[in-house]
Amino acid sequence: SVPCREQEHSKNSNREQEQFILSVDRHSKIDRRGGSATTTTNMAPLPSRPTPAQQRKELSNSDGLNDNEVDLVLDQLAEEKPTSFIGAGLGKQTWSRYIVNNYLSQYKWYNPNRDNTDISLAKGWAYFEHFTLPRRFLTKSGGHHVRAPPGETEETKLYSAFLTPQSSLSDWGIGMGMYFSTLSSFVVIFLLAGILSIPNIAYYSSDQYDPNPNRRINFSLMRVLQFSTICTSREWVKCDGCEQETWNNIFTNEYFGNATDPITGESVTLINRTTCLPAQYTQGMWNFGVLFLLIVCITAYNIYLSKLEIRWDEDNTSAPDYSLIVMNPPKNAKDPDEWKGFFDTFSDKHVTLVTVALGNDELLNTLVAKRRDMKTLRGLLPKGVNISDEEALDGIVLNEHNRRLAEEKQRSCFAKLAGITITPLLRALGFCLTEDVIWKRVKATNTKIKELEQKEYDVSAVFVTFETEQGQRTALEAMNFSQVEVFTNTAITADPSALFRGNTVLNCCEAADPDAIRWNDLKCTTFEICIRQLLTFGVTCALVGLSGYVLFLTRIKVSTTIFSIILSATNSLVPMIVRILVSYEKHRREGAMQASLYVKVTLFRWMNAVIVTWLITPFLVTLGESSMDLISTINATMLSEMLLAPFLRYFDIMTLLDRHYFAPRAKTEAQMLSCFKGGWYNLAERFTDLTKVLLLCIFYSPFYPFIYFLGAATLFLQYWVDKFLLLRSWKRAPTVGADTPRFSRRYFSTAAIVIGVIGAGYAYARSPFTFLCSCREGDCDGLTDSTTFTNVSLLNSTVLESVETPTEGYYYCDQKYLGFPPIPSKQDYSLQWMTPSQEDLTRTFGWFCVAVVAIYGVYALFSPTIKLTLSLVTGVYEPKGIDQRKDFSSGVGIECFGYIPSLEVDGFHFPLLACNIDDVDVGLIKWKDPNHIKEDAHRQYDEHNMIFDVSRERRNAVFSAVKHFPPSWCSKTE
Repeated sequence: SVPCREQEHSKNSNREQEQFILSVDRHSKIDRRGGSATTTTNMAPLPSRPTPAQQRKELSNSDGLNDNEVDLVLDQLAEEKPTSFIGAGLGKQTWSRYIVNNYLSQYKWYNPNRDNTDISLAKGWAYFEHFTLPRRFLTKSGGHHVRAPPGETEETKLYSAFLTPQSSLSDWGIGMGMYFSTLSSFVVIFLLAGILSIPNIAYYSSDQYDPNPNRRINFSLMRVLQFSTICTSREWVKCDGCEQETWNNIFTNEYFGNATDPITGESVTLINRTTCLPAQYTQGMWNFGVLFLLIVCITAYNIYLSKLEIRWDEDNTSAPDYSLIVMNPPKNAKDPDEWKGFFDTFSDKHVTLVTVALGNDELLNTLVAKRRDMKTLRGLLPKGVNISDEEALDGIVLNEHNRRLAEEKQRSCFAKLAGITITPLLRALGFCLTEDVIWKRVKATNTKIKELEQKEYDVSAVFVTFETEQGQRTALEAMNFSQVEVFTNTAITADPSALFRGNTVLNCCEAADPDAIRWNDLKCTTFEICIRQLLTFGVTCALVGLSGYVLFLTRIKVSTTIFSIILSATNSLVPMIVRILVSYEKHRREGAMQASLYVKVTLFRWMNAVIVTWLITPFLVTLGESSMDLISTINATMLSEMLLAPFLRYFDIMTLLDRHYFAPRAKTEAQMLSCFKGGWYNLAERFTDLTKVLLLCIFYSPFYPFIYFLGAATLFLQYWVDKFLLLRSWKRAPTVGADTPRFSRRYFSTAAIVIGVIGAGYAYARSPFTFLCSCREGDCDGLTDSTTFTNVSLLNSTVLESVETPTEGYYYCDQKYLGFPPIPSKQDYSLQWMTPSQEDLTRTFGWFCVAVVAIYGVYALFSPTIKLTLSLVTGVYEPKGIDQRKDFSSGVGIECFGYIPSLEVDGFHFPLLACNIDDVDVGLIKWKDPNHIKEDAHRQYDEHNMIFDVSRERRNAVFSAVKHFPPSWCSKTE
């Protein structure tokens, strides 16, 4: 029998790929006399347009056209113009495609290939819209839109960038749905926090806090800074014990002066200090209430997200709901029928799909390398060369090599100079390789493939998909062994019938989404995974430390301009380096890789944007009004996050260049299609930006309560820009489950709150940030008299003619270094600067810091540790959600897909399969090649399947085995 969704097929591994073709809303006619196509543009659209495959069948049957003529019709359909600009934005096409097809492609300066019949830019845009961008079926299921697989040829439509409901975004994975839900919720929470902070905003902008009449004039360019604790009222005072080193930097050298006492003739130290009121109990407790409300709201929302995760998992029935993974299968258990027979005993119906994954990553990597080289070679050889005929390629490559050498002799002197200087360097790095070099590498790769295909590969993991959710749950409950039982392979409390082959304790858990499986990493041991992560984490910490040290030196010793340049450079470069480091790691699931990347990028961005800026800014300019002082720097950071970051993400320069510059100038159609892969994105980095804004707002709210409004605006723009890019620009990415959002809310969102509360506690304890204690209650000889000083020399080489000091004198006291918690008792007995009101406020915040640290320790650290400890001695599996009582086979090709080993490889338009799919319903594969013929659906995958790159007799031995066992109602007899 064969799957019910597809017709019987015959294999043909040498078939060349058909041209990429897609249909649009207009009709074409064939001129049978000359074979050319003429189009009719004024015809009314049909009420229901047939698919390309249906058009091909209809034309072939009714008109008797040959394949070339049918392809010509479909080529014309791919170039059809939409009816209007408005219609293009309603889901039929993107506006970019409308403008390019209607206007820009007609100009030679934009489209040099305009007259090249071999390369159609319209095909590239059709590929972009029908394979790269997400599309949905026109009909709904259960009141919700159903996302179409990439390359689907049925009637589909682009998602609306603005009207698509937030609930539909979970079709990209629960993680993506929770990301947008978190963004929208935090916008509301920050708006509420900003509204509740209005009394503090009003206080800090009033004359009661800063009586300087010129304060608002100083902030004319950015009026929001008047709502902060920036203090512009200053006075010169006499100080006992103030050392020059503390003020000797580019930030504060204008605030330290030396003068001669006109009465005694002794040298006197003068300090220019801020005179605004220190932290007040009323304003501090108001901020305490806002922070407490934030904690309550975010905690309640985290609980809601946990329930929402379960509900979305129930609403989006997918393969993980029916499947489990065996992490420690016997190395020789390669027969899918054996696994089916074992797990059928736990199923209420039967096992539907079994995938036995082999640890053949070395072979797969070698096959991918060959395909890359062959693709490059195809572009270097003359058009029409059949590169699948490797025996004839020796002579073809030799002829092309001789032709190229002859052309090089005719080049200009400048080109010859570049050929002996720049070109060798590029070739040493693997670029600009010639056809003979690539062909030699291909032949060496062929030799290695022949060696690798003779090896025997052990089983690394087994995926078992049941027909019902209950079957999966029953099996997992039966396999609910402790880690000690798994490690020692000893069944202490287990039923002997749950042992595979009667002697193996299996380590089973719910499987991740099929396209989130990292097939090349399945054979890696837990020890190897941990070691690699520790190494990359250590390098990341070193990068953070190096970045912080360089920023410290440039900010203190050089200039703020250089500091800003280096800060921007590190913000861009270090995350790229971190992504390279994470690529060295091994992870069995995409979610685990995302979590690792999330930790490292968050560590860097938190340190760079929040902690490092706070640490390296001199203590004395915390409340300064200069553009390089702390609050002004934070305001610039928030404005950058709100405006610049979304702008740069939206106008992705490299993506725009690919589509509008490199694609029209591509030498081959394959190169052109590569330019329409879409922009890169990563869910872990998106969550990193979210938590960074959360930390910025909470950490600096004591200094800048208006920051909550900026945070709300930042997340609002981030929501809509990311949603637009997800639906209209970004490339396809693996479906990520709830791992990343769950990891974020458990560890990092809560950590941001804890760090923010601690920062607020120290902010109130260190106020007024002057390093000065009043002499009113001390004994400061000669400092309590009002005096006028002349010729005051400042550290910045400026000389003030006259300075008048008040009767109140001061002495140096260290307000910066307090222990934990930041409470009044941490002050030295003789160096106390807090007012009674400030002491009450600091005492409240200090003990609140202790409370939140303790709660975080229990929630984020102690609870997982307890669960981990319990897993050593007992099983900890618990089913989540309600059994939807839907059969797996009823959703095949729509919401349920199979575990089909494949690799996403840069430069290839489609994933590369790594298994035999003869006995598999092609609906289980999560993508389609739009060139396929419906009556022979399996053939569309032949060109993308690496099993045809090895000898026929070794294919089943060296590749993972996939076997489909469809129910009787979903199969037909041959």
